[in-house]
Amino acid sequence: MNNNFDKLKIGSKSFTSRLMLGTGKYRTMNDAINSVNSSECEIVTVAIRRLPTNLDNDSSSFLNHLDWNKLWLLPNTAGSQTAEEAIRMAFLGHELACQLGQEDNFFCKIRSNFGS
Repeated sequence: MNNNFDKLKIGSKSFTSRLMLGTGKYRTMNDAINSVNSSECEIVTVAIRRLPTNLDNDSSSFLNHLDWNKLWLLPNTAGSQTAEEAIRMAFLGHELACQLGQEDNFFCKIRSNFGS
């Protein structure tokens, strides 16, 4: 059996785990870190509006405590009220991915409240 068939492939990126773990509902930062690390997921989704704009200046962000050589950021636009705001959050998500060393990361999870 060829294990390549078991991989999740999105564009040119391949993942061995199909689990995408959200980070918004944990009581503490340590709970989020422990959950991500013990889940063996490879994709971590994060609401951009809840994060600092510059990780270099914020050691309290749980993102600084994860191994981004093993994880892939999936920024999400949760809370956007307009399409323009969702697009802005998507661009900020790419900037965040670049800060984590993922310059080729153009992934984005679109979630919004506009149009309802």
